[in-house]
Amino acid sequence: MSIVLTDEIRNMHFENQLKAEDMKYYTEHFALAILRCCFDIYDSWSVSDAPDLQSADGASGIEVTELAISLNKAIIGDCLHYWETGDVKYKNKAEYRGARAGESFYILPSVDSNDELAALETIFRKKLSKLTGYKKRGIEKLGLIMVMDGLPLPATAENWADVVRVLQSGSEERYDKVFFTYSSVLSYYNSKTDTMTNYPIDKNDYEALGKYARLMVESR
Repeated sequence: MSIVLTDEIRNMHFENQLKAEDMKYYTEHFALAILRCCFDIYDSWSVSDAPDLQSADGASGIEVTELAISLNKAIIGDCLHYWETGDVKYKNKAEYRGARAGESFYILPSVDSNDELAALETIFRKKLSKLTGYKKRGIEKLGLIMVMDGLPLPATAENWADVVRVLQSGSEERYDKVFFTYSSVLSYYNSKTDTMTNYPIDKNDYEALGKYARLMVESR
């Protein structure tokens, strides 16, 4: 891993929540940090735009997306606005959607694995539609990494690659690599070999990579 996770980074505490408009950049930097943690080939890659992560020569790219239940994503947005503005109406909106919201925390309503896999299917279908445009621009190899905040249900972790496999089997274009990262794991589906591999990441390192990603966002 080329990223140096110093004690200063590991022990860092942030007083304020990230602004809502910075969350996209945070997710992209975090995704790249996770990839660099597991694979040396991504050391020279950088955060870019469309696709979100690109190789130094621009010939390869990886799209980054969050895997979140639509309702829960709306709740998180409400909470971020509440923390940022102090306007209680955002707290009330989050609670109306079924969450519990406080000054520095939220508790999302419960979901089952079908909800998580349905969300993954919706996101993946949308991302597949972008592939033709990228190929026309001369990007030879394309991947996708889905980032989930927290731990998926066991059935989701076991079966997510099956959803990808089925959707790609009916598509003219397909991602070369698909990643799913969550709670100290990077799960990797190789389209060419039709295999999935899990790469465990030390919990302390996973948390430190999140802090590193935040530093990258704030230093822009």
